Amino acid sequence: MVGMADVPSLASGALTRRDADGWLPRLADWMAESRTHRVIVLVLAIWLLNGFDLVFTILAYQQGLLHEENPVARQLLRQGPWSISFYKIAMVLIGSYPLLRFRAARITELGALVVLIAYATLAVHWSTVYEIYALTGSSGLTIAELDRLTGVKTY
Repeated sequence: MVGMADVPSLASGALTRRDADGWLPRLADWMAESRTHRVIVLVLAIWLLNGFDLVFTILAYQQGLLHEENPVARQLLRQGPWSISFYKIAMVLIGSYPLLRFRAARITELGALVVLIAYATLAVHWSTVYEIYALTGSSGLTIAELDRLTGVKTY
């Protein structure tokens, strides 16, 4: 099993040296070296997309665009942005632990990829929500009129 010995090679500055290769090809080589490296990058991407989800959830709730169906998250949103932020950060950290702990296993890489795809799909959904919101806010169109114009069912 591979331990944390892989991480210092990334943090030691090997990727920041300005030489003929550049840092991007070095990063690609580092990721291709082993499954543990790819899982670390996938988990970092999951954290990033989860942060975007958190920000958009808070904004949409404050703007009245969101009715949260998760009863725990709904209660936390009512208490304020700090409580939902703490909850989401804690859940992501708890969920990341098994991915990082067992990062050498093939199933872990697959699991991290599935979670990343789910969050990427959610990011596309948020993008669509805000596009519809921008259309209705700037043009004076109602949701029903948007349905007829775009042919896309909105909720």
